[in-house]
Amino acid sequence: MQPDLSAMLSRFAAGRYKPTTFLERGVTVPFTTPHLLGGRIRPGERRMPELVLANPAGAEGVYILPWSALPDFCPPSMHDRAIWSQINTLNLLTPRSVQAVARRVAAEGYAGRDAAAAASAAGGAAEQQRVLLHYHLLLELVRQGEPANSGLPPPERDAPANVEKRARRVLENLRHDNSLPPSAAVEALEEIASAFEGTGLRGNPTGAPLPLLCLEVASVMQQVVRWGDSSLAEQRHCARLLVHAAEVTLRCARLALANAQAQLEDIWALVHRWRMAPDGVLALVERGEWLLDGWRNICALWRSSQPENRLNAALEMAALVPVMPAEVGDWCGFDAPGDMDATRGGLRTWRRTVQANQDWATGRLMERNEAIRTIAA
Repeated sequence: MQPDLSAMLSRFAAGRYKPTTFLERGVTVPFTTPHLLGGRIRPGERRMPELVLANPAGAEGVYILPWSALPDFCPPSMHDRAIWSQINTLNLLTPRSVQAVARRVAAEGYAGRDAAAAASAAGGAAEQQRVLLHYHLLLELVRQGEPANSGLPPPERDAPANVEKRARRVLENLRHDNSLPPSAAVEALEEIASAFEGTGLRGNPTGAPLPLLCLEVASVMQQVVRWGDSSLAEQRHCARLLVHAAEVTLRCARLALANAQAQLEDIWALVHRWRMAPDGVLALVERGEWLLDGWRNICALWRSSQPENRLNAALEMAALVPVMPAEVGDWCGFDAPGDMDATRGGLRTWRRTVQANQDWATGRLMERNEAIRTIAA
C-alpha cells in the first residue's frame, strides 16, 4: 500500500469488523478502479451512505469513509464515477438495487463495449425471468387449486391464455369473502414474481440466477482445488481456505433459497401474506441475495485470470471473501459467522506471507476489472 494512501486511510480505520446485519456489512459495488475493488456501500448516520473498504495491506479490519468522499480518496474511473453518482439516488440499498444501477451504467458503455453488451443482455434476461416466473406461478396455482377430476389437461400442456383463465377461476373458488378479488390476487402474483426473480422455484425450472450462481461458485472452487493440488503447499493451503469459505456460504445460501422457495408450496396463502405483510416474505427471499453478494465478482476474478496468474487472482479473491454477519447464525443452524471469521483470518495470514507479481498487479488491472464487469454482468 502506498505510504500517502496509508496515511490518508488511517483516520478512517474501523478496527475489528464484525457486522451484525447484512445492511451493516453493506452491498458490493462493482468498481473498476483498483483501489476500490471489493468496496461496499452501506447506510450511515443521518441516512448518509458510507464506503466500506477492506484493508489494502491485507490486515484485519476495514476503512469506513463517507460515500461523498470517494472522489477525494482516489481518482475513480468514469465507470465508477457514474456508479457513485447514480447510487446516491437509491432509496433502498440491496444487492438487487445496486446491481440494477451497475447494469445501467455498464450498458451505457462506461466499462467498454463487451461489458455494455453483457449488461444489456443481463437486463433483458432479468425481465424475461420475471415474466417466465409469473407464468410458472400461475401453473403452480392451477396445480394446487384445481380439483384432480376437473377433466382438463395438465396446465403445463395448455395454452398460456387458458392457463391464466384457469388460474383466475381457482382464485375465485378460493375466495371466501370480498377482501381479495382475483384481479388483486393476480396483481400480487406479478409482484411476487418480481420478488422471487433471483430465487426462482424448486428445481429452478426458470433458470433463476441465484441457484445458477451457487453452481458457478461450486464450479470455480473445483478449479481452485485443482490449481492448489498442482501447486506448492502454500497455494494448497490457500485453495483449501477459499473452498471452505465457499462451502460455508453455499451451505447457508442453499438453505436460504430452500426456505424462500418453500413459501411457494401454498400460493394462495403466500398471496395473502404478501398483501398483508410483504416485508416478512421479502426478508426470507432476500437472504440468498445477501449471502451471495460479492461472490459473483470472486468467480469472475478467477474466470478472467490466465493460468500463469492464478496466484495473483487467488490473492485478490482471498481479500474479497465477505464477512458473515451475526444475523446468519440466528437461522442457519450452525455458527457460520464464527466459521467464516476463522477462515478469513487464515486467508489474511496467507496473504501476508505471499508476494504478488507486482508487474502484473500494476500493469493492466483496469482492463482486467472491466473484463470482470463483462463476466459478472
